[in-house]
Amino acid sequence: MMTTLGAEILVVRPGHVEIAMPFAPHILQQHGFVHAAALTAIVDTACGFAAMSMMPKGAGVLTTEFKMNLMSPGKGERFVAVGRVIKPGRQLMVTLGECFAEEAGKRKLITLMTATMMVMNTPGIVD
Repeated sequence: MMTTLGAEILVVRPGHVEIAMPFAPHILQQHGFVHAAALTAIVDTACGFAAMSMMPKGAGVLTTEFKMNLMSPGKGERFVAVGRVIKPGRQLMVTLGECFAEEAGKRKLITLMTATMMVMNTPGIVD
């Protein structure tokens, strides 16, 4: 999915990940804005990677729920998703994700996500 969107990881720190996605015609909706699904994908991924950065070696992550607020249309030259762990845990991690639209050197917050990530202690096995 990230390859299709042209997304790339910018920053990785324990509990903090940033992902950038450029504007592209193939990810637009009918009004010419970046589709909410593309924005959701990069924010969910940033949150998941932020959670995974705090998990034990060999553990994986699985999103169990999220709430996405779309506050402004997806309009800009580039979109930066920031995922942060708010509450780490042994089984569940609560994260906060934001997506900023960048245009002409300015940054505007356009989405806000809260997401819960499940720690997968057996990578590759999902019941």
